[in-house]
Amino acid sequence: MLSVVHAEAPFPPLPYLKFDAAEVTDTVAFYLCGPRYGAWAALIHFAGLVIRGSDPFSASMKLAAVLSMFAGMLLAKSLAGQVAWGSLARAAAMTVANYVYLYVLFPQFLSYAARMVSWMGGVAALFILTAVFNIVHAVLTISVARWIAVEVENRLGRLS
Repeated sequence: MLSVVHAEAPFPPLPYLKFDAAEVTDTVAFYLCGPRYGAWAALIHFAGLVIRGSDPFSASMKLAAVLSMFAGMLLAKSLAGQVAWGSLARAAAMTVANYVYLYVLFPQFLSYAARMVSWMGGVAALFILTAVFNIVHAVLTISVARWIAVEVENRLGRLS
């Protein structure tokens, strides 16, 4: 539902990147029900994006960001480790995905995106800011989702 109602905020330096609140619900499902259900929630999130009219490729990039974050989270037991590994995995995966997107699949968008950060030096700044966005998004998403999951578990008992 959060996908359909556009519960998101743009990342100011690159406004085509959006902080999406629906990722928190995907991650709450990961924490409360396990990685498989987190992945299912991410797939439902992807479907919601496509249903509301997002282009499937952009929605696929969002799905890749969430799933790569989950993969990194699986490498650690502690919240700090999950934040660190989830953030790094997401930033690395999405840097590669954006390289493919901008240099291989849609090179016509590279000059548009680079112009947005020309004040910082162009293409290198574009990839740095995209990585920063993905790290910040992962830190916020994981932290908020873990807090919600702990509160739910405290109030309702362990669900899994």
